Amino acid sequence: MDEIQRTKADLRGRVRTALRSMDSANRAQEAVAIRRSIRAWPTWVGARSVLGFLPLASEIDVRPLLGEALQRGIRVCVPVVTGDGFFQPCLLTSLDPKDLEIDLMGIAVPRHRELVPAAQIDVALVPGVAFDRFGRRLGRGGGFYDRFLPRLRREAATLGVCFGCQRVPEVPTLSHDARVEWLASETGVAAAQPNSPI
Repeated sequence: MDEIQRTKADLRGRVRTALRSMDSANRAQEAVAIRRSIRAWPTWVGARSVLGFLPLASEIDVRPLLGEALQRGIRVCVPVVTGDGFFQPCLLTSLDPKDLEIDLMGIAVPRHRELVPAAQIDVALVPGVAFDRFGRRLGRGGGFYDRFLPRLRREAATLGVCFGCQRVPEVPTLSHDARVEWLASETGVAAAQPNSPI
């Protein structure tokens, strides 16, 4: 276990270095292409209730997608930390800065908190430090998504959202590490490859 944690820490460092070295124009262009891919994904188009996220500086800005969803009358939620290592989906009704506040972790959250049951979510956009083609995810180390994703309905879709430099050959995992079923890229949304039986 200690070896896996060391490997994870090393991978986080390498990916964060790659993110810092991204040219701002290329970063913006790639984000636009990834949002376009998600926008065209039939599962996203047909969703009635979605979990997004209000991005940190290093993450893809999905706020344009969330704003469009709000305009279409889709129920939009974002994570709000409710306890040590746990978050709960909270209704997002506006992206106006006056309707948001920064929590203790430095993440924007709605000022008004209306919690939404995880079982009501159709699609979850999932950020991460790194993903591999099998949908294995490396988070920031808090385990929030690892605890949350298993609470979703079996039919709910989970989509990993990251820049190309965050896609790696292999993410080391432990038994409790949650995976995503789909991965977004500049060229479209693709299903994560099934695990090898070997």
